[in-house]
Amino acid sequence: MQMTQEQEEIYEGILKDSSKRLRVLKTLSNFFSHKDLFAAFIRTQVIHNLFEANKDLDPNKLELFHVQYTSSLIDLFQKLKKSKEQQYLLISDEIYINEDIVRKLESETAAVDFPAEVREHSKLMAAKLQQLYSMLASGEQVPFGWGDIMLFPTKRAGEFYREIDAAHFLALTEMDARSAYRNEFASIEKKLLGRLNIANFRVKFSCGLVHGNEIVEVYDFIDSNDKFVFIASAKAFYFLDAETAQGLDLSKNLSGKNSIIMDLKAKTDALKEKQATIKTSLPANVEEVLEGYLEKISGVDFLDELQNVDEQTNILRAMLNININSK
Repeated sequence: MQMTQEQEEIYEGILKDSSKRLRVLKTLSNFFSHKDLFAAFIRTQVIHNLFEANKDLDPNKLELFHVQYTSSLIDLFQKLKKSKEQQYLLISDEIYINEDIVRKLESETAAVDFPAEVREHSKLMAAKLQQLYSMLASGEQVPFGWGDIMLFPTKRAGEFYREIDAAHFLALTEMDARSAYRNEFASIEKKLLGRLNIANFRVKFSCGLVHGNEIVEVYDFIDSNDKFVFIASAKAFYFLDAETAQGLDLSKNLSGKNSIIMDLKAKTDALKEKQATIKTSLPANVEEVLEGYLEKISGVDFLDELQNVDEQTNILRAMLNININSK
């Protein structure tokens, strides 16, 4: 049946509006990358194409379809898109800040060659112990000071030394019952001094420990598994037995900044995983509504069932009441 000019204009106007809705729905489908939303877009495109190819069909039914269904779907997902974009930007900002802090901390830690400083500190301590042995063995006094030794913990304890509790600190420092050589510069357990001499003072720094402002350094004999401690405030040296060491972390010191770096990297990885799924993950009530929507418009007799808008039977009525911001 030939259309009048007025009917033709109405027809073209409805198709034009329908195409606009399709473009919006396609944009939303691409943003969310959700299979059911893609399916809804495809089904809507099929319905549009049906009216575009068959001018005998009543175009008002196409308009009614969009009013009753497509517009509500678009409105819901536009709201959801805005909420997702806000979440996405917040996560992006947090990732950027974390990565910026990590870069700065990595630059700072790279500037400090802690292992090289530890090796130098070990050599200084070995020489200092040998000097103490010579003084104690000969009874002669020679110029002696702790400034070079204390320079290392003064510079690095705050960042690298491991915090211990009061109980462990007391266990490490209560050595009064042990037999020791003493002079005005230091106190050193007799058995330890003998072992150091036999080992030719070949020792290495194992780790540093702190309790408040108190510093304890742990040393290893290079040629055995024995350990001893240096109590900085008392300038005292004693063997560290297995019982006293129990419960202590005596592994190599790491920069406190390294711990922050690792935590931030783990947090950033988790944020990136969340960001990757933020668009595709939908609240459960939206999933339910979308599933019902797709099932409804995919029905064989769907177009024949289209009547005047009836809010009581419109399955999308609940869509506009969904609290997007709480999801």
